[in-house]
Amino acid sequence: MTHTLTRSQTVVAWDGSEPARAALDWSLARNNDGELNLVRILDRTVSSADYFTEESTTVRAREVLKDDADRVSAKFPDLTVHADLRSGDPITELRALSGADTLVVVGTHRRRGSTLRYEWSMGARLAGSTNGPIAIIPEGDNKPHSGIVVGVDGSAASNAAVDFAAEEADRTGQELYAIHAWQEPLVWRDTTEPDAWFLQTLETSHRRILDESLLAVARRFPSLVIRASLVRGAPQSALLDAARGAALLVVGDHGQKGISKLLLGSVSHSIVLNIQSPMVVIPAPSA
Repeated sequence: MTHTLTRSQTVVAWDGSEPARAALDWSLARNNDGELNLVRILDRTVSSADYFTEESTTVRAREVLKDDADRVSAKFPDLTVHADLRSGDPITELRALSGADTLVVVGTHRRRGSTLRYEWSMGARLAGSTNGPIAIIPEGDNKPHSGIVVGVDGSAASNAAVDFAAEEADRTGQELYAIHAWQEPLVWRDTTEPDAWFLQTLETSHRRILDESLLAVARRFPSLVIRASLVRGAPQSALLDAARGAALLVVGDHGQKGISKLLLGSVSHSIVLNIQSPMVVIPAPSA
C-alpha cells in the first residue's frame, strides 16, 4: 500500500503550545496548498473541575481556534484550513481522525534526560495505534537539517515506510538514506564469536533484504539519490544515529498494541521516546 499524502488532508493537534507550533510549522513547510484540519481537543478524561467546563469556556476556545485557523488561512491562501474543536480523550479523537489518506501531526518537547517522562506522551501513545501515518515533531533547534532516513527490515510496514520516505525525498529534493540493521542470533551475543562463514552468510542475507526493499522505489523515482547502509547492531541505535541532523526519519510499525508494546518493546516506540528530529510512523498495511 503506497501512501500518497502530498495533497490530501493533514490533521494538526493544536493547543497553542510550543510543541503544537512546531507541528503546525512543519506541516505548513511540508505542504501549504492542500487541506489542513487544525484540531483542538478539550480533554474530558481527567476527573477534575475541568470536566465540567462552563459553556462560556468552550465558546471562547472555539473563537480562539477559529482565529488561529483564519491567520493560517490568510498567510497561505492556497491552503484549505478547517477549525475543529472536539471534547473527549485526545488519543481517541486523534485516532478516529487518522486514516490511510490523512497524516496526523503532533508536537512534542525535545527529549532531555530520562525517557520515562515521555512514555505516556501523546506521540508515544499514538505511534503505531492510528489508522494511518502519524508525524511526531519535536520543538525546533534552528539548525539546518537534510536527508530523509528510513528504516528497512523487509516487512510490509517497512515497505510502506520506504514508499512514504521515497515519495517525500523525491518531492523535496532530498537524499534518501535507507538503513537496515542486523544482529547475530541472540544465543551468540556476549559469548563467543559465531562462525565467520555463517556470519558472512547472514550478512549477505540481510544485504539482500535491503537491496530488494529498494528496487521498487528506485524504479519509481529514477532520479532519486538513494544511499543504502547495512549496519551490524541494534536497529534503534542505528536509526537514531543516522537521524541526527536529518530532515525526517520514517519507520514502519508492525502493529504491536498497548501494554505488549511497552513490555516487549518495539523499534518505533523506542525511537519515539528518544526522538531528536521529525519522525513519521507508518502502520502496517491492512491485510
